[in-house]
Amino acid sequence: MSAGRAIATAVKAASRNKVVRGLATAAGTAAARKIGPIAEQRYGTWRDRRIDRDRAIRLARQVKGRYSEDTIISGERHFVVWKDGAPINAFPHVDDLRDRPELRDFNPELTREPPPARQRPGRRPRGQQ
Repeated sequence: MSAGRAIATAVKAASRNKVVRGLATAAGTAAARKIGPIAEQRYGTWRDRRIDRDRAIRLARQVKGRYSEDTIISGERHFVVWKDGAPINAFPHVDDLRDRPELRDFNPELTREPPPARQRPGRRPRGQQ
């Protein structure tokens, strides 16, 4: 019998054992208690950042401006919307955006044009019904 088959046979036998199943369940529950909050926090951070990015892109489209990603303001990363070389809004929100020293000499090459809006399949743009 090969080593792989021997291991598979031992695992099958252990999975039928009530004590082993109980230990595995307890270990899984304990791991979920520790990992659960970490996973929720990481997902929340990712979700909030995605929402901020989407809002910046939509506002940049709306005002026919540009946006920058990962712009550092007060040590935090932000998405900033620019119009005519001036910041008009930041996500997450920043008070007194136009007066921020970090944005005074901002390199315009770091800004991007927002991607075109995607059309949903089977839908016509408004006004073309």
